[in-house]
Amino acid sequence: MRILLLVLFTVLATTGCVSQRTVDGKQQPAQQFNAEEASRTRLALGLQYLRSGNFEQAKANLERAREYTPDNADVYTGLAYYYQQVRDFKSAEAHYRKAIDLKPKDGDNYNNLGVLLCGQQRYNDADQMFRKAVAQPGYVKVASTYENAARCAAEQGDMANADRYYELALNHSGGGVTILENYATLLMQQKRYDKAATMIERRSNYPQLSAQYLWLEVQLAHVQNQKNKRQQFGDLLVQRFPASQQATDYLKLIK
Repeated sequence: MRILLLVLFTVLATTGCVSQRTVDGKQQPAQQFNAEEASRTRLALGLQYLRSGNFEQAKANLERAREYTPDNADVYTGLAYYYQQVRDFKSAEAHYRKAIDLKPKDGDNYNNLGVLLCGQQRYNDADQMFRKAVAQPGYVKVASTYENAARCAAEQGDMANADRYYELALNHSGGGVTILENYATLLMQQKRYDKAATMIERRSNYPQLSAQYLWLEVQLAHVQNQKNKRQQFGDLLVQRFPASQQATDYLKLIK
C-alpha cells in the first residue's frame, strides 16, 4: 500500500495542473498541488501526534513533510524533536544541526540543540549553542535561553557562570517573576541563603502570588527560624493553592 500511495503521489505531483468538467460541461483547471502547503499540514499533524504520544503517526507525517520539502528547516526541527522524545539523541542532534545548516540565523534551533546537549552532560558544547542563540539578530527568547544556560552551568557545578547567566536572564526579562522564583529555588537548594533572600525579596515586589513563591518564603523563614512568618506564608499557601505539591510539602514540614 505504501508503494501504491507513493506512485499515486508521484503521478499527481508530476502531472501538474489537470482539468475537470463542471456541471455545465465547461472545462476548468483543477487546483495544482502545493508542496509547501502540504508540508506545513503534515508538519502540523506530526507535531500534534507527537504531543498526544502517537509516535508512529508522528514520524510518518514528519517524514512525509520532508518528502514534500526536503530543504525545509522547520521540518528538520520537528524531526529532531521527535527523535528527542523517543530518546534517539544522536539522530536528534543530527537533525537539529541540519536545521541550523538550512536556517543558520534561527536562534531557536541553537537553543534547542543546547538543551539536548546539556541533557547529555556535554556542557561546553551546550554553552556554545546557547551563546550562538542569543547572538542571532532578531532573536527574542533571549531571557529563556540565558536561563537555560544558567541551569546547565549549575548542573555542572559552575555557579559563577550560573549566577552570571541568571542575572542576564533577569535583565532581559525585566526581572521576570518565573526566573526570579527559579533562581531563588536553586539558591535555596544550594543553601546560599543570603543571595536567595535577596532574590525572594525582589520577587515579593510583584503582586501576583504563586505556590512556588509562597513556598520559598516558607523555606526561608524556616531556615531563619522565623516561626510566625513561616506560619503566615504557609497558611496562605494552603489557602490559595491547596492542591499544590508545595502545600503538601508545607504540611509535612509542620508535622
